[in-house]
Amino acid sequence: MNKSELKPAIATGVDHSPIAVSFQGRERPASTFFLIFAAALVFPVLLFASLTAWTYVRAEQARAVERAQALAHELSAAVDRELAGPRLVMEALATSEDLRRGDLQAFHRTAGAIAEALGVTIVVRAPGEPRQLLNTSAPWGTALPLPNPAIAAFDRQVLQEKRPAVTNIIVGPLQKRLLATVIVPVLREGEVIYLLAVGIRVERLQSVFSGVSLDEGWLAAIVDSKGTIGARSIDPEAFVGKQAPTDWISHAMGRSGLWRGRNLLNLDVIAAYARSADTNWFAAVSVPTTVLNAPIWKALASMSAIGVLLLSLSVALASWAASHLTRAVGALQHAGIELEKNERVSAVTTPVREINEVGRVLAAAATEAQRREAHLRSILATVPSAMVVIDSRGRIQSFSATAEKLFGFTAEEVTGKNVSILMPEPDRSAHDGYIQHYLDTGERRIMGKGRVVLGRRKDGSKFPVELYVGEAKVDGETRFTGFLQDQTEKHRVEQELRQTQKMEAIGKLTGGVAHDFNNLLTVITGNLEMLEAKVGEKYRIYIEEAQEAADLAAQLTSSLLAFGRRMPLDPQLADIGELVSASSELLRRTLSETIVVRTGVRSGCRAVVDAGQLKNAILNLAINARDAMPKGGTLTLEVSKAELDQDYAREHPEVRPGQYVLIAVSDTGTGMTAEVREHAFDPFYTTKPQGAGTGLGLSSVYGFVKQSGGHVALYSEVGLGTTVRIYLPLVADKRDDALEGSAAPSLSKGKGELVLVVEDDERVRRVTISRLKQLGYQVLEAGNGPEALSILERTPGVELLFTDMVMPGGMSGADLAAASSKRFPDIPVLFTSGYAGPEIAAQAVAGVSRWLRKPYTIADLAAALRRAFGKEDRASVN
Repeated sequence: MNKSELKPAIATGVDHSPIAVSFQGRERPASTFFLIFAAALVFPVLLFASLTAWTYVRAEQARAVERAQALAHELSAAVDRELAGPRLVMEALATSEDLRRGDLQAFHRTAGAIAEALGVTIVVRAPGEPRQLLNTSAPWGTALPLPNPAIAAFDRQVLQEKRPAVTNIIVGPLQKRLLATVIVPVLREGEVIYLLAVGIRVERLQSVFSGVSLDEGWLAAIVDSKGTIGARSIDPEAFVGKQAPTDWISHAMGRSGLWRGRNLLNLDVIAAYARSADTNWFAAVSVPTTVLNAPIWKALASMSAIGVLLLSLSVALASWAASHLTRAVGALQHAGIELEKNERVSAVTTPVREINEVGRVLAAAATEAQRREAHLRSILATVPSAMVVIDSRGRIQSFSATAEKLFGFTAEEVTGKNVSILMPEPDRSAHDGYIQHYLDTGERRIMGKGRVVLGRRKDGSKFPVELYVGEAKVDGETRFTGFLQDQTEKHRVEQELRQTQKMEAIGKLTGGVAHDFNNLLTVITGNLEMLEAKVGEKYRIYIEEAQEAADLAAQLTSSLLAFGRRMPLDPQLADIGELVSASSELLRRTLSETIVVRTGVRSGCRAVVDAGQLKNAILNLAINARDAMPKGGTLTLEVSKAELDQDYAREHPEVRPGQYVLIAVSDTGTGMTAEVREHAFDPFYTTKPQGAGTGLGLSSVYGFVKQSGGHVALYSEVGLGTTVRIYLPLVADKRDDALEGSAAPSLSKGKGELVLVVEDDERVRRVTISRLKQLGYQVLEAGNGPEALSILERTPGVELLFTDMVMPGGMSGADLAAASSKRFPDIPVLFTSGYAGPEIAAQAVAGVSRWLRKPYTIADLAAALRRAFGKEDRASVN
């Protein structure tokens, strides 16, 4: 709160009428001293100084303006000379035989050598086409970006006039630097066949200032026709590329002129400008009014000294009165300074009665203000809320330090302004009406009540605040005091809690359904396989359709498990670039011919991931991209390294800062609206027609990446396309043994090995035993963990424990494996599950690297058994 708000109003009953007193030992009215002083000194000095200053100011300003105009014309000519060299080189290159006969590769070598020598970029474009044909900043054959859209108008000018043109300052699409571009037409038989452009870095324009001499404090700048600064004599790094003041841009219409206003440093200046004849750019020379007036005040000081000598007789006459008045005013001034500093005010004793009386009032007011301020500051220091005080017209009267931190404004910036500056629309426009309605009707809406509203910071961002408003009368005027508390963190925590609860609920639901459903599918697929071997060709088509339906049901269950983060994964160290490259080849063969698949893969991008699930995720994203590009387009797959820093982690609390492998899947399709983006990862949410999709594609990708310890980000704009970015934790060291291929023969027979099958579902157990015997294994069976341990104790020769993860009786598959490893450390373990919660799966993965996910085929079972019995892959639970 401002100190002025803490000080009480000063009210006195002093009689200001003159009182006749003697000169010595008695007080005199201040009017006597002022009358003598004003008559003897003030009026003559003011009249003399004013006439002298007026004459000198006019002459000095005219001289400075003429010199600034001359410098502006000189700089505009220097700009033409600086750009003339590259233009002449381009006009010479335009006559190249390689270019005229269309041999762009040969011309690329010639132009590249010239561009390197001159330190520029040379570009060739075809008339009427947006793409670049050649760019010396990139090797021949490199795919080139679209040019800056701002250059199109100058292309049309060159095509129409068939002569060179200089563009405004643009950002080069390849180098991402500020350039001034000279465009030259390449003519053949009078027609423009190419547009030859040279991109000149704006830094070269700084050299034009070396030929001019600017006075101290003067500033020169080169500005294009749209008002973009290309060069600046002072601090160019901070201002090149920015827009000149808007008032100057709208004013500079002719070839030359003057402008008065505020520059980008918010200084009052007088600027002379001149337009370049060849480039249509401006050269401007500005002089701050403070610099312009400095010599004027120096001269006026000399003139004032002469005036003082001439007025010495008057000063002698007024010195007696002034000496008394000066001492009295000085004492009062000292008292005022003490009051301003909120210090104890000393007693004022002077020959002037009125000043002594004011001094006594100031001392009393200072004491009361200190008491009130100390009390108020003690209150404000303990209140975490921001405080804003406004009057009945909505103007801010007080703005606390906490409010400054909350809104980003200083008290000086907002004091006296309408409080709606702190509000977004529609409250911003309607606020004054709310106050007036309350003052007219007395109807209360938020007075004395707390409510959550939106606030607006200085940078324009919105945030929720809890607002309490109180009312008071100050000197008959209504004042409103608002206390505000930032609710951003509270809202964020609530939103994260809702998302966590939703994910946990979905995970529990999908996990419970998947466990029983996958057991049923295992029975169905197993019986279909055995039935297929016993029926003739007549019924084989029906069995194949049933198997296909069972596979689709298993895929649906897997998608639900992936979204709920309950999918048992088989993570292995893999080269992500190789996996994506392999997937891209498959996509090229399967997607529509109208879709172009492009890949960009960086080597050395390794992560621990389930390779099959990653390929499924890429396939899901590719299918979504295909549906978003019904008329064709481009699908881009990119693999690179990325770092998510602390700032990104603060915005996304689920992310851990560090190095990641980035897999970006981008399309040029229809894009998503804000509403679709908000629900894109929700299960069963789809914008496709009924029957065209399950709505589990993106949700399964989301769940798989989260379960793999990664992060998913989606970026989309309507009409521009969509990019899904998958971040997986980067593995820096390379372990070749973890990258060995996992492909196995389709079917591998056993040699009579004894396998103990542990499965609580009788139907699943029966199908499993039948399959194992079909593969040539001997089988023992158990319905739960304790029963299996009992069999192991009394039956020697068991060579493999094949157990379900989730079983009744208080002992899971992981518990059984742990108990078995202590007693029988040489017996390997193979797990199977239609569902396993994360905590159980984590226990198993810690000691066992082999999983067989339900439902599975006999070929899957054979391959898993081969790996479990293999020496190189044998794993036991520690």
